[in-house]
Amino acid sequence: MWPVTRLVLGCRSVCPLVSQATRSFSLGCRNLVRSFVPQPKNTDRWTEKRALFGVYDNIGILGDFKVHPKQLIIGPSWVRGWKGNELERCLRKKMMVGSRMFFEDRHKLQKRIHYLYKRFNRYGKHR
Repeated sequence: MWPVTRLVLGCRSVCPLVSQATRSFSLGCRNLVRSFVPQPKNTDRWTEKRALFGVYDNIGILGDFKVHPKQLIIGPSWVRGWKGNELERCLRKKMMVGSRMFFEDRHKLQKRIHYLYKRFNRYGKHR
């Protein structure tokens, strides 16, 4: 009711009854919904990741389907064009290059395989 009397009588200081009826403390922001527009983000559209996105998508069209994108991946031979977890990757590495590895590297790989076997048997998805 006090907003109506304020509108009718004008300012609060004009009528002493209105000033007594109003609160002398604040309950916070009257307008709980803030209407502000966030600043647009300045993003670099020509980063290396964005510039090279989809660069090998048209290898088959332009290359007459002679080169598979899997063959263009640069990396170790036991990882090239293959997908799996760490245990499978270590087993694959041991199978492919284990005989040519140095003694310490092979020993570390075998320790890692042993640890991963225990871990997957204890906490794997099949449990």
